[in-house]
Amino acid sequence: MNICSKNIWTIKNIEFQGLSYCSKEEALKNILFNVGNKISKNDIKKSIKSLFKTGKFQDIKVFFSEKSLIFKMIERPLIYHINISGNHLIKDAILNNHLNELGISVGKQYNPYLKDIFISNIKNFYLHLGRYRVKIQFLTTFSSNNRINLKILINEGNLLQINNIKIIGNKNFSQDKIISLIQLNNYQPWWNFLGKHISYYNQLEKYLSDLNKFYLNKGYYYFHIDKKIVNFLKNQNKVNIILYISEGNKYTIDRFFLNGNVFQYYEKIKRLITIKNKEFYNKEKIDLIVQKIKYFLSEHGYINSKVVINPKINFREKTIVLNFDIDINQRYFVNKISFQGNELTKDIVLRREIKQMEGQWCNLKLIDLGKESLEKIKYLYDVKIIKNFVNDKRNAIDIIYQVKENSTGTINFGLGYGKDSGLSLNASLSKDNLFGYGNSLKTSIIKNDNQKYADLLFTYPYFFDNGTNLNARLFYNDFKYHLSDMSDLIKKTAGFESDLSFLINDVNRFNIGFGYTRNSLVNINSAISKKQLTNTINKKRFFSHATKTIDNQSLNSSLVNDLTLNYSILHDTLKNFYFPISGNQTYLSGKNTIPGSDNNFYKFLLDTEQYIPLDQENKFIFLAHFKAGFGDSLNQEKLPFYENFHSNNSNNIRGFRVNTIGPKKSYTNKNLKECLGYKNNNSCESLDSIGGNAMFISNLELIVPIPFLKEENTHFFRSSFFLDAGNIWDTRLKQKKDTFSSQLINFSNLTNIYSSIGFALQWFSPIGPLMFSYAYPIQKNENNQLEAFQFNIGKSW
Repeated sequence: MNICSKNIWTIKNIEFQGLSYCSKEEALKNILFNVGNKISKNDIKKSIKSLFKTGKFQDIKVFFSEKSLIFKMIERPLIYHINISGNHLIKDAILNNHLNELGISVGKQYNPYLKDIFISNIKNFYLHLGRYRVKIQFLTTFSSNNRINLKILINEGNLLQINNIKIIGNKNFSQDKIISLIQLNNYQPWWNFLGKHISYYNQLEKYLSDLNKFYLNKGYYYFHIDKKIVNFLKNQNKVNIILYISEGNKYTIDRFFLNGNVFQYYEKIKRLITIKNKEFYNKEKIDLIVQKIKYFLSEHGYINSKVVINPKINFREKTIVLNFDIDINQRYFVNKISFQGNELTKDIVLRREIKQMEGQWCNLKLIDLGKESLEKIKYLYDVKIIKNFVNDKRNAIDIIYQVKENSTGTINFGLGYGKDSGLSLNASLSKDNLFGYGNSLKTSIIKNDNQKYADLLFTYPYFFDNGTNLNARLFYNDFKYHLSDMSDLIKKTAGFESDLSFLINDVNRFNIGFGYTRNSLVNINSAISKKQLTNTINKKRFFSHATKTIDNQSLNSSLVNDLTLNYSILHDTLKNFYFPISGNQTYLSGKNTIPGSDNNFYKFLLDTEQYIPLDQENKFIFLAHFKAGFGDSLNQEKLPFYENFHSNNSNNIRGFRVNTIGPKKSYTNKNLKECLGYKNNNSCESLDSIGGNAMFISNLELIVPIPFLKEENTHFFRSSFFLDAGNIWDTRLKQKKDTFSSQLINFSNLTNIYSSIGFALQWFSPIGPLMFSYAYPIQKNENNQLEAFQFNIGKSW
């Protein structure tokens, strides 16, 4: 900078020389005087400083000529291109954002002083990752028109390993104990559990924090880490660490006092402070008590309460008096509740799930319960709560629930071929949030040589304002049973079910309803005469004839009507709908025939699942799922065969083909070459199971993170190792000795258990949850049909 002039000037003109990228108007804005002003040397110096602060100039000289002030300027070069290389741990987008915040970007003038700030900040970031030998270089290449190309080279270095730790100052705990406390083994991916465990320096701060918590929770109120010395080993990516600590003495709690404007809540808050006299000081326990007090006050509208612990130390007695100083602050009421993100779902559908009411005192517990209720709606996810204080009302707050909607409708078509059923067509339509009112409509159709099936299910949530739901179902099934080479049985079933689901509380529901089923049984290709067939048509004896279709070849045609009373209880505390991470869901249901029915039976089903997180991040979860059912008649006959339990997709043991586990039909076949199933001496065993009246299935799973899967995708994929076990039995089975009549393989022994182990993958796809599994049977019957790889669409266990 060079200034040549007198002491006082009257400026009649201001000129700028050397401007290319900065306009004259922009430069004039940084001049502290105007044309016509009298200025001094000091005014010129201040103007020059103002121009330099813009960061656009690297040199400025000022001349005075015939009452004109001339600024001769050299601009900083314009950034034409930026290239970053060598970075692997930090994405380009993060580095570019930081460059933009500093003003280093394409189209702006380059200030070399800003690069030092960038290098310092990025190195600090790498330090938190344990990278202490990071090198960052800025290479500049000038081109025409005062433009510059920047190339940023990053050498991230290697992650430093902890070679050794030495503790100095410990008296009450050994060095081995302390090192075991700070867990110097880094996180090891489950798929590399046999790999070498290495301790890295970037984990040290967390370990020291854990060490500090350990001492403070054991009564050592004045524990302190005095010094940490890090010695880098030459030519190695390793460090030795020396920790100097002061344990201090153990302190006990003498008593506590509750201070502040707690008004009528004094006794209730006092009960939350579960500290006994002479109890050792425990910081973690005290912090938890503070959180309980604040949460209690938040349930009564005091959402900004402050709880401060003010300890009084008796150094001689080694005791502490705890003062809980509480300021409840302002009490807030809820002014307005609104929703964001619900493009399809109507406001009323979301609002009926909310527990907090507008105009009432704010209760964070009710607000959180509303969030949990919204999360249980399967077409919503990622529910967030926003609390905004109302500016024109001193003690009012607005609550906003932000939601995201899943796709609510699916249409599926399928085509398959079976040896017995021939070409099979199936289609399904599902809409979970019909017209945005929360109603659900599902229908499915199946057509093949053995079956014609149609099903329609409609659910009307909040049929009554108290949370009562209405469910209605219509169904039709025309199914052919191949019992032997001489006998086929066609069962035509049509009916409907309807029930009301009553809300007991936030986690429990009770369902009760009625059902009607019309069953038509027709025997075709039978060896018995038509006269005999006609004489046996007596619907009052249908139960007896229907059950005998499994015991002999004297198969009869008949018609039966069943009226049932259906009831169930649902307990649901699951966290998340499709991929739960914790909680329990237990479903207990039953049904029995009522007067007016042609049959007389009952059935019960228990289905329970428990998710137990094994770590704080919910990456490892243990799942225990059990399903048990039992049915029987209320007289001397057996349960109607069409009410039997079967190993379908929802309760199968993975690794076995669907509908192959459980009692099977065995009959004498004169020509075993015509046997479609399995040959056993002079008899033929059916391919599929005819089901049984008792069932037990268990699934034990260890849910594990998927290797190399990005965090943002974990909401759509889940993997697990599983152990499945169970079976289906017929407890009324009596083995026949007549070799010329149809028989059942003995499945009355409840000790027969089938089991398998394997790996499963679940994907929450756009068409719904997809499940893939590969299983290896452990316990099996030689004639069970195995199916190692299986695929299914629907909700997981």
